[in-house]
Amino acid sequence: MVAVRASGRVPAAPRSAALGPLAGYTVAVATDRRRHELARLLEAVGARTVGVQAVRSVAQPDVAAIREANLACVAEPVHEVVVSSAFGLRAWLDVARRSGHVDSIVARFGQARLLARDARTADGLRELGLSQIWSTAAATTEDLFRYLIAQPMTGRRVVVQLDSEAQRELCQALRTAGAEVVEVATAQARPPNHMDVLRRLGDLVIRRQVDAVALTSAATTDNLLQQAAADGALGEVLNALVSDVAAACLGPLAAAPLRAKGLSPLLAAEAAMDSLVDLLVAELPQRAMVLDVGGHRIEVRGQGVVIGSQLVPIQPGPIAVLRALALRPGRVLSAAEIRALVPTWSAVDDHAIEMAVSRLRRSLGGTDLEGVELVQTVMRRGYRLAT
Repeated sequence: MVAVRASGRVPAAPRSAALGPLAGYTVAVATDRRRHELARLLEAVGARTVGVQAVRSVAQPDVAAIREANLACVAEPVHEVVVSSAFGLRAWLDVARRSGHVDSIVARFGQARLLARDARTADGLRELGLSQIWSTAAATTEDLFRYLIAQPMTGRRVVVQLDSEAQRELCQALRTAGAEVVEVATAQARPPNHMDVLRRLGDLVIRRQVDAVALTSAATTDNLLQQAAADGALGEVLNALVSDVAAACLGPLAAAPLRAKGLSPLLAAEAAMDSLVDLLVAELPQRAMVLDVGGHRIEVRGQGVVIGSQLVPIQPGPIAVLRALALRPGRVLSAAEIRALVPTWSAVDDHAIEMAVSRLRRSLGGTDLEGVELVQTVMRRGYRLAT
């Protein structure tokens, strides 16, 4: 007998310690780099990742914007200064020198608590004659913000030197905590050099070949949606993000473009990469389908199945057929009914479905299910899960 739990959220089952909680899931990581630390964190918990440089951070300051930020910096006393990099500090002060504000800014530094990301950044502040500098053992900008947010911030003025668009989410978290924040961005966000990477990301979402998209800034989300609109595929991308592909956002800024389209994306508890990973670890396993076939527990994940403690990767076509059949346990589904249950399969013919079933059976060879006909062929009618 087949027992299926496929409606609503499925309680996560106990897993082997050797099998990561995101094993069998694929996450598109949309950041400002081809290979980001977020991908490493996700892979450490079992996920397969697809890196997408959805935005470029160009180390070329917007001089006018920095001058405006410098005026805001010197206008009133500053309580905290967060410096993300030695390079960014030099670029910031170079603009201040050219506009005649450097002495006033260094004076404000002397009145504030200084937080530097790492030793090299702290050395840059010491070269200005400053000695009282705070840092954290992890040497990350995220930890500096965590330190600040753990304290009362209402009424505090914080000046932050930013190196990336993702760090704007940290600034937003400080504002939510009650601080007044002056952002000094020493890098500019620009579209990727090749828009094909965004087109490919949209295609992966539409075809449900990823289970989630991790969006780390407003710019990454905007670029994805704008490219989809340019390709005439915006509706398909949004439909996928509503139904099948989780949109996991680092913070409210990354989520805002999706919310403007009527979506309710997932939000990390904190504007930190490890918090975004925690969000996906909590969310994706809840979307699994759990089957019981002949005493074998089968968990159908995004891009594979788990049989006992063994993960079996499954190609997109075969697993799409399996998920469609699991939605109607025990029922015989015709090829036309399977097509109707699988997005983007309107043009798939009966032979392609037959081949997908064949590949699914081959994929399960050598597992504990070998010899168990999970998907039965009912002549002239279609397919069903074994009963």
